[in-house]
Amino acid sequence: MELRQLEYFKQIADTHSFNEAARHLNMSQPPLSYQIRQLEEELGVQLFERTSKGVTLTNAGEVLYERAGNLLDYADSAKLEVAKAGKKRVLRIGMTSTTTSVMMPFISTFAKGNPDVNFEVRDGTTYTLYSYLMDGIIDISVARTPLRLDKVNSCVLFSEPMIAVSALSDITFSSNENIPTADNPNIYFGKNIQITDLAKRPLILYRRYEKYILDAFHAKDLEPEIFCMCDDAKSAMLWAKEGLATAVFPKSMQSLCTGLHVQEIDEPNLITQIVLIWKKEKKVSSIVQEFLDVCLKKNATCTKKTAD
Repeated sequence: MELRQLEYFKQIADTHSFNEAARHLNMSQPPLSYQIRQLEEELGVQLFERTSKGVTLTNAGEVLYERAGNLLDYADSAKLEVAKAGKKRVLRIGMTSTTTSVMMPFISTFAKGNPDVNFEVRDGTTYTLYSYLMDGIIDISVARTPLRLDKVNSCVLFSEPMIAVSALSDITFSSNENIPTADNPNIYFGKNIQITDLAKRPLILYRRYEKYILDAFHAKDLEPEIFCMCDDAKSAMLWAKEGLATAVFPKSMQSLCTGLHVQEIDEPNLITQIVLIWKKEKKVSSIVQEFLDVCLKKNATCTKKTAD
């Protein structure tokens, strides 16, 4: 299997057409079709099915498509790293959208102390970045628990509580409300809330934390009212702003809560951790070790765990 064959395969899958793919690749269709036949013969499977609307992937083709993207990304990353060998080192790091602000002080300190390093950043969910890490596309990643850590090495950077986010119209302010603060003039912070109080409200849950949150309720023999389950934090905030329900998220997402009322949930079973994870190997690369050293030094509470 050659990289160019994967490029041809991916182009056909993206355009749903051999003709269109050939045009994008600046080649004629016969040699393109020949390369795909060669690839199918090597793998012993059919990758495409012809339909009246073009071509579609078979089940085997869908599996290859998912892997092909990662392999091509890895090849591009390797080319960049090799091209910069002797000039610049490259740290390939994964970050979720809600942990970027948390990581910037560490990255800034590391960058200032290592002017020979450039960065290649992959954005995605914790699970997507975990997959990138295991496939070798990135060297190290930021992640958030709950997450299985038995197959990776990890370093805990921070622990944080969950927050309950509601529309201002749903809240009756009292004298002990802190609203708003100088650092967050458009976010209204209220007193801490108990999980028993949340059981009385309709809730919006981010699916990523569904089991984690429900387990905390069930541990207290509570059955919450789930008004909405969603995959996008920003969308959930819009639902909350309409006064439809209370959204529950980790505290570091509070930057999304402009014009909303935020309460920290006082519940030990709803504490998440922001961690660094890297592939379990006998010895990490020098650039990863140097980055870990900066994180460990800058954060005195950071604890490093090595998986068995």
